[in-house]
Amino acid sequence: MSSRSSLKLLLPLADSAQVLNVLVIPIGTLLAATHPFAANPPYLLSWLSPQISTPDMLQPKLFEKLVTENFETVPAKLLLQLATAFEEGGLRDRSGTFFYKNHLSKSNVPVLAIAGDQDLICPPDAVYETVKLILEPLVTYKVFGEPGGPHFAHYDIVGAQLLEVVETSSSFKLYSVFFSP
Repeated sequence: MSSRSSLKLLLPLADSAQVLNVLVIPIGTLLAATHPFAANPPYLLSWLSPQISTPDMLQPKLFEKLVTENFETVPAKLLLQLATAFEEGGLRDRSGTFFYKNHLSKSNVPVLAIAGDQDLICPPDAVYETVKLILEPLVTYKVFGEPGGPHFAHYDIVGAQLLEVVETSSSFKLYSVFFSP
């Protein structure tokens, strides 16, 4: 995982959960509680919003609904496992012995790897590092976003009204999910 990934912001939660022997972390509750401080003046936590969506991509009501209603509690063990993505060897299973990236080259199914050009959670370079491990004829890599816009962050990929990708040269098609506000 790219060292630029903002998922690193969750690592202190994982470490604290392990020390305190907490089973779950209420990420949804934390996001819902902080949202007013990110969305309203004086915008004390305005740096949180781009973690989810680029400006003007999601309608404000849809963005608020996504932040306040769609995140749940996360098992502490999952965050501890996710933390391994930033360690030598990369993401591994909970036992710590199975390194996922060591098995990607063995895949024999087509893979569509997508990223948003302004994704701070899983930046395009992190996706590309993974793509390089998959056999070339089986992988299609697409970064959404253009120099003049529109731009895509992590949750814009599934929630944006502008996204429609059709890969006609292979057997899969991907269309965005349209949410109603």
